[in-house]
Amino acid sequence: MQGTRIAFGPFIFDPDIGTLLKEEIPIAVGHRGLTLLAALTARPGDILTKAELMDAAWPGTAVEEGNLTVQIATLRKALGPADNGGEWIATVPRVGYRFTGTVEPVASASGKPIPPSGKPSIAVLPFANLGGDQDQQYLGDGITEDIITELARFRSLLVIARNSSFQFRHRALDIAEVHRALGVRYLVEGSIRKIGDRIRITTQLIDAATGTHLWAQRYDRATDDIFALQDEIAALIASIVEGQAEADSTSRTRRKPPADWDAYDYYLQGRSDFHRYELDTSEPLFVRCVELDSTFAQGHAFLAQALVGRFWYDNDPRTLRKAWDSARTALDLDRSDGVCHQSMGLVLTHMRQHGDAGVHFERARSLNPLDVNIAGDYASWLNYGGRAETALNVLESALLRDPFPPIWFWEVKGSSLFLLGRYSEAVGSYREAGDQFFIHAFLAASYAHLGEMEKARAEVEEALTRKPEVTVRMISGLPFADPAALELFTSGFRKAGFPA
Repeated sequence: MQGTRIAFGPFIFDPDIGTLLKEEIPIAVGHRGLTLLAALTARPGDILTKAELMDAAWPGTAVEEGNLTVQIATLRKALGPADNGGEWIATVPRVGYRFTGTVEPVASASGKPIPPSGKPSIAVLPFANLGGDQDQQYLGDGITEDIITELARFRSLLVIARNSSFQFRHRALDIAEVHRALGVRYLVEGSIRKIGDRIRITTQLIDAATGTHLWAQRYDRATDDIFALQDEIAALIASIVEGQAEADSTSRTRRKPPADWDAYDYYLQGRSDFHRYELDTSEPLFVRCVELDSTFAQGHAFLAQALVGRFWYDNDPRTLRKAWDSARTALDLDRSDGVCHQSMGLVLTHMRQHGDAGVHFERARSLNPLDVNIAGDYASWLNYGGRAETALNVLESALLRDPFPPIWFWEVKGSSLFLLGRYSEAVGSYREAGDQFFIHAFLAASYAHLGEMEKARAEVEEALTRKPEVTVRMISGLPFADPAALELFTSGFRKAGFPA
């Protein structure tokens, strides 16, 4: 998306970085929706044909017109009514669409003042990898993510989630741009270089509102000291932002570090792959991690999550039992870690022990209230329990904190919308959720309930191409506690034409 930052009504839209703000609050819109908005607002008042818009959103790809219709509907819902009570995007029958609003360029990067949140807000940008080996990028990403996690343990700070701050990985740092896009007062940036068994980290804290550098430091430590170093960096940043009393207080929970650098390195590699849905590679990396350090709780926790991912493919009860063993080990090692409780909640949900799963999810949320990943898995548990409206509220609240969540988040939101009978919106969300067999199955059920049978059958074919043994019975094995919710999915799969 290319263009200058613009304003229309209560919105500020930046096509270059892909952010849409309404009164400084991020609005969750998928990439294709933002691409369509960029095309429409670039020519306000003009009629853009359907072919033009489809070429903009799906360049070089043959897609059905219904995909455009779904994206426009989702975009309209995100924008709400225009100032005159009509639509921001008007339909021109049999031709295309046009943007009805008045668009004004925003020349200044400062924009409107960001309203106070009541807490100091901070974003940690991905640390640059200075080692020269792109295969080591996971190291900088992992250490950045762990510093984010450590800062989030200070209850008086509002810490932007990983997925939002990582959108700035490949851009030259423009403090005003980041300040505007993420709405934070403070930024942390840095770099990392690993040489043998030594690691060098440089980091600095910036007041994003003024561009002032508040603190900078370079650390040269043994790799085995990395966890203590992360804690030290987080505590120093918190002490500067909030005050030494807060940094030294017991207002944060403390994780238990690994005892072995190689174990931590495998953990970071596994977590990097896991974020990209590369389950086949992430699982053995987590296995190696806990083999090297059997006392590292988060290694066991992520292994449990990877095993649950495998269970979606092999449907083998032994896989789920292994996941439970790993989650139990993680909790035995560290019951004060939210990720450990999240993992147990995820496993117990799939074991249909929904009451106990809820206890662990509530504990995870109390320990890590800003963790978007925990919010997503919690919402999934709510969906399985027939509480889709509550799940959608949880997801929307999380999107306000992190408008760029992990890709699987859209699958959970799609299922909430599906269970609420909002099938067209569910399609739009599922379309953002990746290319897994179950995503195509959910799309097939959505189209079937909409009566769009040709599209439903096409999605059935896509699902069967990725997993030929998919049947209604197999998909109906999803761990629903609510029979009505299960029947809604099952009837959709049956209508779509999956084998019994």
